[in-house]
Amino acid sequence: MTMKPLPQFWKAFDSLPGAATDRRDWAARLGAEFPSAKSFLRPTGRRATAIDCPSPGGNGCPREVIKVAGGALRAVCRSATGRCDPLDLQAEDTDILQVDFPRLRQTLAGAFGVQAAAVLPASGRVARLGEHAIAAGVAAPVMLLVPGPIDGIHLDELREAGLDGDHAVLLVPTAASLPSSMRVRLASMGHCVLSLSDVTGVDDKGNLVLVQPVELLLHDIRAGLQVRIDAAQAGASVSMPAGAQWAEVTFVLISDEVLNVACRGQTQRLEPDRVGMKDGRTGKPTEAWAFLQVLAGVGGVLGPLGRDVVEEQKKRKQALSKQLVRAFGISGDPIRWSKRDRAYQTAFVIRDERPKTVRMAAARR
Repeated sequence: MTMKPLPQFWKAFDSLPGAATDRRDWAARLGAEFPSAKSFLRPTGRRATAIDCPSPGGNGCPREVIKVAGGALRAVCRSATGRCDPLDLQAEDTDILQVDFPRLRQTLAGAFGVQAAAVLPASGRVARLGEHAIAAGVAAPVMLLVPGPIDGIHLDELREAGLDGDHAVLLVPTAASLPSSMRVRLASMGHCVLSLSDVTGVDDKGNLVLVQPVELLLHDIRAGLQVRIDAAQAGASVSMPAGAQWAEVTFVLISDEVLNVACRGQTQRLEPDRVGMKDGRTGKPTEAWAFLQVLAGVGGVLGPLGRDVVEEQKKRKQALSKQLVRAFGISGDPIRWSKRDRAYQTAFVIRDERPKTVRMAAARR
């Protein structure tokens, strides 16, 4: 099977606002790639009223599209200097074509072995395609980033789209789509940034394919996920039924330092030291246990959260998630971020059944 790269197609994402322009411009930008790439373009129903000039500049530029005798179309330079020659056009030359983002997202999800999101967004610069999983409940989110030529993407925008924790796969059109400082920062956070111009091409049938097996392209991400599984299995301090998942677990806080944990009809009484949440120096519960109490008090849904407190709560969430996975040996994230509700939600059931006076005192602290 032969495979052709599409460097000009991906480069267009960085230079075209909204990844849209007229058919004539697409053909000029893509050159020999146009026949292969046009299946990822869709007509918008709009027509261009101007055509780019080879020597742009000054009033009257770019060339205006007008109708001449017989209904034919021509692009005419209105510049006082009249630098650019008129250009005869076919009607289809002025069709505005845009990248077919829904089709592109679905195609990328298939190529990267993604369990597709229930609903893919119709628009937007950041789209969560779904998750690349190596085991039940152990997966990395896969996101498509299309910053465009106007404003750069910031971390807050990524977080609002569902970026949380580490081990995410971020797909960008080219190496120039993100500033190098942003790429370095994302890599330092444990994320994998891949340039689609480097890792994709089209086959003889026009299908988008990867230049290497997905297992090789995502080797580091998959290795990081495997570490989670190994650590959970090796460090478990609480005995759970084989193959237990977080959705099967119920936590009931019955006092400040006693938690009843039920799974498949079995109930265990746990205290902070049993789950690694007791400070060896002070003998007091750790901040992770305190956050577990907070989650119990709100029934496992903490939110909606304003932007000013998300970062603070995220650090507490990560610390507690890490300790729960280590203690119970259950893979997968026990506490997840809901973009829609702007809230942290537990994957397990949790209730606060401490005496009312104790709960009221805790709420005042």
